Amino acid sequence: MKIQENISIKDLNSLRVNQLTRYFCSIETIEECKEAIEFSISKKVPCLFIGEGSNIVFTKDYDGLLIKNNILGKKEQDSRTIEIFSGENWHNFVDWTISNNRYGLENLALIPGTVGAAPIQNIGAYGKEVSSFINEIKTINTITAEERIYAKEDCEFSYRSSVFQNQNNLFITSVIFETSLDADVDISYDSLKDYIKTSAKEVKTLTPKDVFNYVSALRRNVLPDHNKEFNVGSFFKNLTLMEEEFNNLTNIIKVPFYKSNSLYKVPSAFLIERAGWKGKGLDNIRVSNKHSLVLTTTGNLKGKEVIKFANSIVDDIHNKFKVKLEIEPTLI
Repeated sequence: MKIQENISIKDLNSLRVNQLTRYFCSIETIEECKEAIEFSISKKVPCLFIGEGSNIVFTKDYDGLLIKNNILGKKEQDSRTIEIFSGENWHNFVDWTISNNRYGLENLALIPGTVGAAPIQNIGAYGKEVSSFINEIKTINTITAEERIYAKEDCEFSYRSSVFQNQNNLFITSVIFETSLDADVDISYDSLKDYIKTSAKEVKTLTPKDVFNYVSALRRNVLPDHNKEFNVGSFFKNLTLMEEEFNNLTNIIKVPFYKSNSLYKVPSAFLIERAGWKGKGLDNIRVSNKHSLVLTTTGNLKGKEVIKFANSIVDDIHNKFKVKLEIEPTLI
């Protein structure tokens, strides 16, 4: 393991924010992970683990040790349960599950990032959340180097959130998933169902692999490619409103919504588009003309520029609709 100093992180985050990190290293084993933690302790600086940098925004230079996670591998425990190391690519893992008759994750295809990043934000798409398939998560404390296994109930999963989101001293080394042996499919999410209906495929004949392919195609249609138009996927969370908040919003504008128990889920993209932001922005950052939740950059800007632009959208939405958008990716 090699420690480098004062390294640009532009190619280590999918927004291509151009900031520096005081120290940098790449790890491939748990032993190297512990070695990196010991280095940060000896230098009395914080450490931060990243995968593909696809759900993180560096708002300034990082005055610590940035650690690129390349810990790879799989351990099959039985026909349904498998441990995946955190550096594995998420989409490739989903593809692997279907090829090996392990079903359920197909609606989460083509989400950028690593397996280790998936539980932090409790990633979700087309009616599914990753937390539904997680049994346990193995971690290392980056302050004490102590190892701990988190049972599902300890992870405090909620909409786009988990205990790991606010405890960045916990590095996820691997995730134990439990998938299904039944090749049932779920296309109840409206946009996915409508997209599939435009094809010649009979719904009753759909396989998990078909759903995987449709989800991948749909995401390519509605979201910009983060390798070409630099982005972190959804930059804002969808709104979750109490009844009074929802009624106040609908007095201003009629919105699509989904009701779950006493809460109303409202697509933030709808409000951003109605406010006139879709496709609009500055020379180096703008709202995608494909999807209003996505901010894209030219790869030539500082983190503070990203936050300033995002906050201008948050403020405008609040002024027009009296609701406050929440930023989804982790801010560093």
